[in-house]
Formats: sequence, structure tokens, C-alpha cells
Amino acid sequence: MKILAVDDDVFILELLPVVLANSGYHDVSVRASPIRALSLLEREEPKFDCLFLDIAMPGMDGIELCRRIRALPGYKETPIIMLTVMSDISHIDRAFEAGATDYVTKPFDVTEIGARVHIAEKLIASQNGVKERQAAKTSPVSKSEPVVATAFLDPQRIEDVEGAVEYEALSNYLGQLSRAGLDSSNIFAIKIDQAEEIHSKTSPLEYSFALSEVADVIAEILREKGFFLMTYAGSGHFLCVSHSNYFDSDPDAVLTLQYAIDERELAYDNGSPMDINVSVGKSLKPRVSASKGTHRIFRVAIARSEDTYNAKQGLLSRPNIRRVP
Repeated sequence: MKILAVDDDVFILELLPVVLANSGYHDVSVRASPIRALSLLEREEPKFDCLFLDIAMPGMDGIELCRRIRALPGYKETPIIMLTVMSDISHIDRAFEAGATDYVTKPFDVTEIGARVHIAEKLIASQNGVKERQAAKTSPVSKSEPVVATAFLDPQRIEDVEGAVEYEALSNYLGQLSRAGLDSSNIFAIKIDQAEEIHSKTSPLEYSFALSEVADVIAEILREKGFFLMTYAGSGHFLCVSHSNYFDSDPDAVLTLQYAIDERELAYDNGSPMDINVSVGKSLKPRVSASKGTHRIFRVAIARSEDTYNAKQGLLSRPNIRRVP
């Protein structure tokens, strides 16, 4: 892997290449200035595979640097690991909101750094695998059931929607909150009821557009309630983390979400309406432990949205009960 570290602390810039080399990563560049780092990123080929950014730096902090890197061609999905003394909720929130993939606080365990890069390496491999499967869906062999089913189950990056992050980034965010002893957030899942049907009728591009539209509506609503992050976890499920308990506390919240989606008047490429209904699961506290990791919490949140969906289906199947649009 090709790695860049940006930090104004000379000691860290001397230490990181040694630590990473001990973990098998020898191609490490360092910069003490965010401006010089940006200049390097804009011209360097081949591009860097992983970045370490300090937060507290003169001139431009690492969070703003992260945001600018995400706007550079070729760096939308590159793993960015914040390496900082900042452990408060404000900096954690802002870093992930700006596009950070992971977050490590100083002083750090030297073995942890190599482990985080190894995780980033696996994330890159996973991203490449998803792209290959999505490309395969457009080829003649794509009609085979295993390829289509796998693509539907895959997490997917939502582009150009505020608060939308990678699946693994959301997992790392929850882990950071747990390590910092911060549990003011709520996590819940939103299910697109007809996701599998829509996926079977659409091209990858058309399906991605539908996901982006729904994500944009969710973001518009949650943005008004304060900080939030969300990711598309696959199988029609969005996972959301919010400091607000809006969907639990306001009885009209789900209707507000549904009406906002309906107002988009989404349609298939052939012009027929794309009816999208959503089911919102009851939220839970993202308390991570050795026995209850982030992915287990995600599964519980998704199961709760499935419970909401199943309860709706039970009501709709009863006589004399009309579905409310």
C-alpha cells in the first residue's frame, strides 16, 4: 500500500514510517503541512491508497483537509484515518462528517496502527469486489442468480448526500463513541419496503439513483434535528445514527418521511411510477462491547425495521383495513 501521513508533529512523522514498516507497509510519505499535502495529492501518480491526518494543525485543520481530499478526483473512497489527541464528541462527529473512515487517538498503541491499515486494505479489496460485481450485472452473464443476489445484498456508497458515509466508516464511528464513553447517539434502520422488487427491475445506475433520492430525503429530515450519519447497508436498508430521537418521539415522523419521498415522484426509466414505502425501526443505543460489536448492533437495528415492516404487512392483510399512502 502507498500511504501518506500529514502531521505537524515531527516526532509522529518520524515514528509512523517505522511503525508501519514493522507491520509490512514500507511505501510511506510524510508531510508537515496540509497545503503541501494537498499539492502532493493533486499531482501524485499512482495515487495514495491510505491517508493518516492529524486534526490540530496550523493554517488548516485535519478535518478541513479531509473534506478537501474527498473532493479530489480519485479520493472519494480512499481510507482516511484521523490520528489525533482530540477525543471529544465534537471532533469525532466533524471528522466522520467530513469523510473520515477511521479515528485513532494519541497516544496510540503501535500495534493498533498496523491493524487499522490492514482493515483499510481489506476495505479497499471489498470496494473493488463490489465494483466488479456491479459491472458484471451489466454483462450477459449478469442474469445468473448468484451475481444479482450478491449485488442486492451489498452495502453501497451514496454519492453527494450530506451525512452519507461508507458502511465501515459508520462502524468505526460507533466503535469510537464506545471507546470514548459517549452514548448520546441513537441508531436505527430505515427499510425500503419494495427494494428487492425495484432492484430486479432496474439497472445498477437506476437503482443507485433511487437510493440516492431516498437518502437525500432522509438527510433533509435528520439535518434539521442535529448531527447525523447514515449508510446504505444493502438489501434495502439504511442505517442511521443521530443525536436526536426524532423517529421515536414524534408520532408523525414516519409520515413526514413518507410524504417527503412521495413528493419526489420517483419513476422508472420507462416512466412508470416507482412506488417507495419505508419502515422505520425503533432506535437503540450503540453501546459496543467485546460481545456486542458494531456489526451485531447493525443487525439488531435492521431486524427492528423488519419488525416494523412485518407489523405493517399484518395490518394490511386484515379485512376492512385500507393501506394509507
